[in-house]
Formats: sequence, structure tokens, C-alpha cells
Amino acid sequence: MTATLAPRRGMPPVLKHLLVTVAYLVVIVGIWQVYVTAADVPIYLLPAPDAVWESMVGMAQDGLLWGNMLYTVRNIVIGFVGGVLIGTVLGYILWASRWAREIAAPYIVVLQAAPKIAVAPLLVLWFGLGFESQMALILMLSFFPMMVSMRLGLESISSDVETLGRLLNMGRWRYFRTVQLPGSMPELISGAKIAIIDAMTGAFLAEYISAQVGLGYLMVLGNSSYNTPMLIAAVLLTVVAGLAGFGLIGLAEKRLLRWRTNR
Repeated sequence: MTATLAPRRGMPPVLKHLLVTVAYLVVIVGIWQVYVTAADVPIYLLPAPDAVWESMVGMAQDGLLWGNMLYTVRNIVIGFVGGVLIGTVLGYILWASRWAREIAAPYIVVLQAAPKIAVAPLLVLWFGLGFESQMALILMLSFFPMMVSMRLGLESISSDVETLGRLLNMGRWRYFRTVQLPGSMPELISGAKIAIIDAMTGAFLAEYISAQVGLGYLMVLGNSSYNTPMLIAAVLLTVVAGLAGFGLIGLAEKRLLRWRTNR
């Protein structure tokens, strides 16, 4: 009688991904430290990693970090959710209505093609130096990829599926909820990955131009006071916030599109 050996279980994917990410960070920080030390780079040009870390810890202890970081994260989340909703609705309208495509689509493309660094001062002029102008800029950046993704997702659904929905006498809402939305989910997830980065970019740009609070404001403060470690710390925290949002959408993709990996 022979004993059967249990199959060896590999490392959980989440833990493996975390270890790979940590390894990349260690390599980047190591190269950064070696370059700064070997080239004797002045701190006002590029501070060493430990100087940036000390600046980050100092801001946390002084109460300067958490309020500004939470303000930026809040703006990114609100702008991203708003961009998802607006872009999804506009994408559906442009897909469903030929008149909407002919009338509204050119204006939307022109609006998106305009450089946002040039539009931002106009938003400040129209909405003031506050939350409204910042949110308008974030929404302008984040809605477009969702609009395009929604339209592409709806167009990818086979006409045979639409015919089947009519034979089953599905209403428009039921057909959208049970067929169109799930069928468009791969494209929507791809658009959301772009939209979260665009929301981060919009939040940074808006705060850099008009805010008195936020990570963008810390960048301006560090730049104007020649505090390069503060400037680099604020930039890194903004990038971390965007990457965290990207990672959360990646986790949502694995759950929502599990059927694709099981085929």
C-alpha cells in the first residue's frame, strides 16, 4: 500500500505580488542611495532616501502630513467615482444615440484634447480657489477613459445576444443590468485603471496650482522653501496613493472577471 503525497501548495498570489513589489522598491531605493553617495549629489538637487524619510516622519509628527494626505486621497476618490459615473452614462448615451454622437462627441474630444495645464487657470477663474475648481479638473481627466471604455464595451456585445434579449422580452434596464454591464466589464475595468491614474494627476495638478492644502500644496511649499526632501516626500506619497488605487482596481478585476481566468 503506497501513500499518496499531498500536492505542494505554492505561495499565495497576493503574498507573492507583495514580495515582488517590496523587492522592486528595495532595488530602486538602493540604486538611489548608491547614486547620491557615489556622485556626491547636493541635498538641494536630490536628497538621499534617509533624508526624505526623515522629512516624512517629521511632517507626520508635526501634524503636517496626515491632513494634507487625507485631503488629496479624498479628492482622488471623489473625482474617480464621479468620473466613473459620468463617463459610464455618457458612454451609454453616445452608444445608444446617433444624434448624441454627432452633436456632443466632437465637443467632448476637443475638451479632452485641450492641455489641462492651460485649462486649470480658467477653472480657477470660473470656480475660485477651492474644492470646486479642483474637482472640475479631476473630473475632466477621469471621465474620458470611462466614456470610451463603456462605448467600446457595449459595441463588443454580439448582435445575437441583443436578439436573444428581445426574444426573452427583456426590458431596457434588465437587459443593461444582466447583459450589457457584465459584458462591458473587461473594458470598464481597463478604463478604470487609466481613470484612477488620471484622477491622481488631476488632484496633484489642481492642488499644485490653486490649493492651500493637500500633497500638491506640500510640493509647492517644499519648492518655495527650498526644502527638497519635503518636495520629494510629497511626490512619492502622491504616487503611492495612485498606485494603491490601481492595485485596488486590480483586485476588483480578479473578482469581477474571475470567469475569464477559469475558462
